[in-house]
Amino acid sequence: MSVQKVIDGLLAKGLDRTEADIQALIHSLLLEADIGLLPVHLEEQTGDGTRRRIDVAVGHCVIEVKKSLTNPVVLEEAIEQLAGYVSTRIGQYGRRYVGILTDGVEWLLFDLIDGEMVEVSRAKTETTAPDRLIGWLEAILATEEHVTPSPDEIRARLGADSPAYLMDVRELTALYEANASNPEIGLKRELWAKLLRTAFGSAFKDEVGRFVNHTLLVVTAETIAHAVLGYDVGRTGPLTARTLVTGQAFDDAGIHGVVEADFFDWVIEVPGGEAFVQTLADRIAKFDWSSVQHDVLKHLYESVIPQDERADLGEYYTPDWLADRVVAHAVTDPLHERVLDPACGSGTFLFHAIRAYLKAADDQALSSNDALTSLTSHVIGVDVHPVSVTLARVTYLLAIGMERLRGDRPEMSIPVYLGDSLQWEQRVDLFASEDVVSIATGGPDLVEVDVALSATDLVFPRSILRDAGRFDRIVTAMADAALDTSKKETRTLLRDSVVAPFKLTEDESAVLGPTLATMRALHRAQRNHIWGFYVRNLIRPIWLAEPDNRVDVLVGNPPWLRYSKMTGAMQDRYLALARPRGLLTGPLGASARDLSTLFVVRAIEMYLKAGGRFSFVMPHGTMTRKPHTGFRSGQWSPEKSTTGRLIVAFGESWDLSKAPTGFPMVSCVIHGEHLPNERANAIPMGSKVELWTGRFSNPNHSWDEVADEFEITDHEVILINSDDDTPVSPYAKMFRQGSVFIPRVLFAADEIDAGPLGVGAGRVRVGVRRSANDKKPWKHLTPDPRVVERVFLKNVHFAETVVPFRTLAPRTMVLPVTDHLLTLDEISEFPDMAKWWATAEKLWQENRSVNETGDLLSRVDYMSHTTAQASQQSAHRVVYPKAGANLYAARISDPTALVDQKLYWSAVDTLDEAYYLLGVLNSTTMRERVRPLQAVGLQGPRDIDKYVFLVPFDRYDEKNDAHRTLASIAREAETAVAEIQLPDRQALARVVVEAALKELGLQDQVNDAADAVLPVVDRPV
Repeated sequence: MSVQKVIDGLLAKGLDRTEADIQALIHSLLLEADIGLLPVHLEEQTGDGTRRRIDVAVGHCVIEVKKSLTNPVVLEEAIEQLAGYVSTRIGQYGRRYVGILTDGVEWLLFDLIDGEMVEVSRAKTETTAPDRLIGWLEAILATEEHVTPSPDEIRARLGADSPAYLMDVRELTALYEANASNPEIGLKRELWAKLLRTAFGSAFKDEVGRFVNHTLLVVTAETIAHAVLGYDVGRTGPLTARTLVTGQAFDDAGIHGVVEADFFDWVIEVPGGEAFVQTLADRIAKFDWSSVQHDVLKHLYESVIPQDERADLGEYYTPDWLADRVVAHAVTDPLHERVLDPACGSGTFLFHAIRAYLKAADDQALSSNDALTSLTSHVIGVDVHPVSVTLARVTYLLAIGMERLRGDRPEMSIPVYLGDSLQWEQRVDLFASEDVVSIATGGPDLVEVDVALSATDLVFPRSILRDAGRFDRIVTAMADAALDTSKKETRTLLRDSVVAPFKLTEDESAVLGPTLATMRALHRAQRNHIWGFYVRNLIRPIWLAEPDNRVDVLVGNPPWLRYSKMTGAMQDRYLALARPRGLLTGPLGASARDLSTLFVVRAIEMYLKAGGRFSFVMPHGTMTRKPHTGFRSGQWSPEKSTTGRLIVAFGESWDLSKAPTGFPMVSCVIHGEHLPNERANAIPMGSKVELWTGRFSNPNHSWDEVADEFEITDHEVILINSDDDTPVSPYAKMFRQGSVFIPRVLFAADEIDAGPLGVGAGRVRVGVRRSANDKKPWKHLTPDPRVVERVFLKNVHFAETVVPFRTLAPRTMVLPVTDHLLTLDEISEFPDMAKWWATAEKLWQENRSVNETGDLLSRVDYMSHTTAQASQQSAHRVVYPKAGANLYAARISDPTALVDQKLYWSAVDTLDEAYYLLGVLNSTTMRERVRPLQAVGLQGPRDIDKYVFLVPFDRYDEKNDAHRTLASIAREAETAVAEIQLPDRQALARVVVEAALKELGLQDQVNDAADAVLPVVDRPV
């Protein structure tokens, strides 16, 4: 019977069909689907001394069949029956079993968690998509052998939507929650969270689900690492679950630092954990890892971590083709240049640097032994993300290749370290004079204030850092000594275990004594297991910063963490590091910047030799936008700075605005050389760039696959510098941003029926107005309808209420504004408004993010934006949207209306001046002249902002004929648009308006008149 006939049979419900008929069809489906299944047994006895029979048994799954699952009573009884079968099988075989309940059409997957059957996933029989059901079953049963680990197969069998993943997450979550009070597990989660806050700031949330997800990812990657090297990781293989997680097999083979004790090995220390790992390993063993591609772990990560979570954290891996080209450009002598990626992620740049080194070694006829002996000191990676480090270590092995690893190979350590390359927690002048290095374990840090992991820091003399291998062994010896539970004095333990074997000096011993005492105290508190690993890795960037250890080339893709996403402590330290390096030039402060530029400066400052080169993938605005003026200067430390002078010579950047990268924003690549201090002059980043245009859409290709699809041309960009003295329009100082009415749910309201008795004169009953744009947690809040004084019901204009020459109906909001913004004392004088505001304030305080401080009134009046509007109640105001690619403007005649932060507004003296501005801002002429000055987004130029005023048009002059002509035409255009019936949706309304203006010939008239008053942009490039 064909699969299609079986599917049709399962869907053909009838009164005369029995459960035995459905069982037979399921048996046929499992046999005919060609997914390499184990024997399928019908009516198999449970073997527990009862007469119970399992309807269908296959592998580690039992299937219970019913004629129909629509009856709730039948469904409940069937689940209970299925639970008995699954529990019996687990008891008999000591491994994980799952259950499926089906009537042939509906398929429900259950996992037994703490004695309760929990539904994990479900599927449906569909005549048009039989492969969907078959894939669902195979992901559960995992019986097909030699599966190719392609991105699609990884996603289908291990990804977040697969039933296997859903079962794994539920079981691993149960294991964690049952052991969450264990101090060792608590410590590991604390340190894990600390590092990720360092990487992602306030966007990172310390959640059980995320910790479980990362544990699952790392255990999966560690198991894959063994499988890639040829180990049978299945139940019949030689490796135990503990061996897989601890990496003992790698250590035995003389390959160190691939898999080691880390934050995620807690799983094998809890009851049931080893069985979980073994079941996972059985599934991994079904893949054929013999010819795996190096980016398989990147696909694994992206298939397990939800896309919206990766977007929140800014996690987007560099495409293979781009990493290939960056390495090829930066590394010109692979055999003799040491290369560091200080933010290595999953290891894409490392892969290409390793391949370049090994190719050069082969070209020079070096033996494989000699090549590998030197490789690990020539290509190094660091990342602060614990999961990324695990993935990068496996990628490092894949880059070396199985042939070399199995051949005449020396003992080696994979040089990919878990560390803070930026050195957030070290003093600014650490590398100038410090004799010791501290790993902070208590007190205020980047996590949050008052989270104490232990009483003191772990302090090490800098002198023992010079030899990395020796330092690792010293830390390991101290970690082992800390396990000593005898009554030996700490100084005796230190002398016998560390000082004597490693021939330490008295000064070094004096520093290490208190550190060992702290480690012993941690052990007594059951919080010691992780510290050796943590210290060895986290201190490696400090080792790399020693003058003798600095590298010749830096490559990579640094974190693009916006200042607004940093925690408060990170913001403080960002300012402390960025300001003396000249990165905060101009009036914009830190808010318009991100971490990438500071990261690059710190990496060059700490890790790159004088004369060394760097190439980094960066946000596109790094090349052109005003906030990055100081970075583009190439001189990052003033002469009087305690950090000394840091000077670079920038090369020609790559403009990737037309290249498919997969990033959420456009990017570029910057190149340069670290100049010796005696070189007097930096070479700033220039306007001449290479424009890369790719004629393909999917970024997941190698360079060899897409080299012919690229066109690389000379190009010139416009630099907008904070110290630019080019003339600007006088209107630049007159227009200002609207107010912050976010979250809207606290203010947005509509008048609703007040009931048969009404609410009295001067009062109105309002209900909260929801928006599709509301975000978590605000989208789930439902404040009750309330009564408020009518005077506080305000018309507010947003970007979506503005079209060319006209506004749409304003939105209504409840705001404490009259002819001024009320104070809290003044609000209290209005009983209804006071109640409304108290509720809004409470919701704000309970749901705001950790970075948002202050009360709600301060937020509404951020930068005095609302105070300025309330005091400037003019009938002649012009507004235009801040964001978006196109420029258009309208006039607001209501003097009491307010405008949102997504609009810029200005009051003007006369109605004619307002029309003059409308003519300028609604002209195609202005759009064309401002476009080269705009920031670049994925869809081209974006965000008008105040770049319009970089076109230096004059203020309105009633004596100027050209000005009056433009104002007159704009008045005519406004009158014409006012007569058009418009849809309420702004996007459609704008199309209708633009079409009407064009048809009436008014747009051409506006353009011609604007051309007469707008100067041609003549800015230095």
